[in-house]
Amino acid sequence: MKHIPNCQSGCRNENGFAAIELTIILPFLLLLIFATAEFGRMLYQYNALNKTVRNASRYLTEKVEFDTGVEVITTEVQLNVENHIKYGALNSNIELLPNLAASTINLSLSGDFVTVQISYPWQPLFADMFSTFGLGNNIDISFPLVSTYTMRIVL
Repeated sequence: MKHIPNCQSGCRNENGFAAIELTIILPFLLLLIFATAEFGRMLYQYNALNKTVRNASRYLTEKVEFDTGVEVITTEVQLNVENHIKYGALNSNIELLPNLAASTINLSLSGDFVTVQISYPWQPLFADMFSTFGLGNNIDISFPLVSTYTMRIVL
């Protein structure tokens, strides 16, 4: 029969090493989880922005009016396009994206084409600045999401 050594005399005491390893690796795991969540949220908002700009462009191509042979975007049509972009529909009042201002929406006509461009100021959910821990200025991690659609006017 084999003799099993007594842990009290021959084994090292490893109690607590798992807790120390967890405290070392946990900040990196949390950073990875939160960065993945922010990236997914950014992609979701960019996709929603592209869809709403595309739908607003389709609406605008049908509503451009002709005034003495020249295409004109009336103020009523411009307000309706802004509502399409901000709310997703003409009769809705629930914003699709937070902090989306009408001043960032640009509508333009060029010949038989209409262009809708928007610059959405994306803000991270968890932090606006990335800390450099005293090694310089903090890094701003917010940036604009830009979406542009150009479509031919329906005659």
